[in-house]
Amino acid sequence: MATLAKRGPKDYLSAMLGAMLGGLEIAIIILVILLIFGPSKLPQLGEGIGKMLRGFRKEMKQLDADKREEELRRGEIDVTPKTDEKPKYTGPG
Repeated sequence: MATLAKRGPKDYLSAMLGAMLGGLEIAIIILVILLIFGPSKLPQLGEGIGKMLRGFRKEMKQLDADKREEELRRGEIDVTPKTDEKPKYTGPG
C-alpha cells in the first residue's frame, strides 16, 4: 500500500478520500443525494459543483503562480530610485 508521502500534491485529496470512503459508503452517499435532490436536479447540481471545482483549481493555480513569482523576486535587488525627496534645482544661475 502506497503512503501519502510518496504521492504528488494533486493526489493527496483523492488518496485521503479513498482511504476514508469505501465503495459501499460512496454508494450510500449517492443514494442519499438522489433521495434529497431527485433525478431532475442532479444535472444542475453537477454543473454547480463542476463550476465550483474549476474556480477552486483556477484560484489554487494562481496562488501557486503568485508564490513562485514572489520567490523569484526575493533574489532580486530593487535599484529603483526613491522619489520621496524633491530634486534640487541645478539650472543656470
